[in-house]
Amino acid sequence: MMLKKYLSQLKEDLKLGAEDCKEDERGITHLKINSRLLIFIKKEEAGFGCFSALSPLMGGNREDLFIYLMRANFLGQGTGKSVIGLDLDEKFLTLSFILPYEVNYKIFRESLEDFCNFTDYWKEEIHRFATQTRIL
Repeated sequence: MMLKKYLSQLKEDLKLGAEDCKEDERGITHLKINSRLLIFIKKEEAGFGCFSALSPLMGGNREDLFIYLMRANFLGQGTGKSVIGLDLDEKFLTLSFILPYEVNYKIFRESLEDFCNFTDYWKEEIHRFATQTRIL
């Protein structure tokens, strides 16, 4: 219930239309911030889960990329306490974050904004790294 309330307030604050913030049949909210940034939010056991796809994972030598991303994940230093990983099919690099329930709307919004900023950054950084090393 709290998540719906926060998302309703966020929709109002960001002036998002109904098509930019909608819940699917699995209870996952699709939050379209702009044409490049789609965030999925759902209620988790420990809090609110945020998830976004960063980049498709293609063939080639990926070891250098994985090492680079593991360094970013180390203690959450390069990801703002989010985690870069793979989707279940191992076809996309993803960014995930869990926000505890015990937050007010202001912290929820600021945390979501940080998550969006890190998502945007890592989309560009993975593309830059892949282009330089020719792995994607």
